[in-house]
Amino acid sequence: MSALLPLKSETGVLFEEQERENLLQQFLEKNGLEEEELLPLPGDASKRRYFWLSHTLIMDAAPPHEDTKAFESITNLSQEAGLTVPKIYAADHKNGFILLEDFGDLTYRKALEGGHGELLIYKEAINALAHLHKEIKKNKTKLPPYDLDLFLDRVSLFTQWSDLPLSQGAKEDFIGLWTEAFQNQPAVPQRLMLRDVMVDNLFWLPKKEGYKRCGFIDYQDARWGPVTYDLVSLLEDARRDVVPALAQSMLKVYFSHFPRLSRKDFMASYCLWGAQRSTRILGVFSRLAKRDGKPKYLEHVPRVWAYLERDLQHPFLAGLKDWFEKVQI
Repeated sequence: MSALLPLKSETGVLFEEQERENLLQQFLEKNGLEEEELLPLPGDASKRRYFWLSHTLIMDAAPPHEDTKAFESITNLSQEAGLTVPKIYAADHKNGFILLEDFGDLTYRKALEGGHGELLIYKEAINALAHLHKEIKKNKTKLPPYDLDLFLDRVSLFTQWSDLPLSQGAKEDFIGLWTEAFQNQPAVPQRLMLRDVMVDNLFWLPKKEGYKRCGFIDYQDARWGPVTYDLVSLLEDARRDVVPALAQSMLKVYFSHFPRLSRKDFMASYCLWGAQRSTRILGVFSRLAKRDGKPKYLEHVPRVWAYLERDLQHPFLAGLKDWFEKVQI
């Protein structure tokens, strides 16, 4: 039998968690791994769990909260485009388990802390995204778009969980301003959005070459949307300071791949999606602290506010800038 650390749970959910362990054991047995010892990896903000065994990983993504089919679909699509994503060795989509390639432990964060060149590894991440945007130009797999409903749903987490004393009128103005911004956003190319590109979801793989040295994970929530989203996700990382000079340098790298791209439209879109993302994250971090008992995420709040304030300086977001200034008085 595989050695699993016992799960701690409140009364009332222990039975469900035991059932989950039984399903995991069945997945291991089906793939001839029942004698392997599993090492639980540290958790994060999501409901997914990961276990390490014999140079592979098991993703435990229980439905209906998670969708392993989506993960496999985006993996296949990204591999065909030449992106470095983990190979999938086995999957049980009904119960939410995937056996996948282990990239090791050299995340971008650890690489940066270990002295690997910041400019180099960020540049290869940008080159990888540019390559993805060149290779996949049509939404052939019918990925759902990042539409207005999702846009407003995500950004509304801010008003739902913020400590600011918001009147009903202020909340209605908030929705109205974001709706107007979305509907009037400048036209930029629409591509595959991986949606959570940041230093903890990227791996530095020095044995590979060029942009393939950047390995991507955690893209199961991918959508179809503006090319600016993943760039701002990386360059306005909620969990790591990215100085404006580095961000500008990396945007120049991206523009070098697309010399005909309108810089004016791109930057308006970049600031819009950066502001939307930061506003959403402020709501998410507040919810994690209040509802889920995870206050550690609050340490990132000042950084996210700084990103938001920077993006709100763009003239396209003048109305939202005024709204935030009013409610914080």
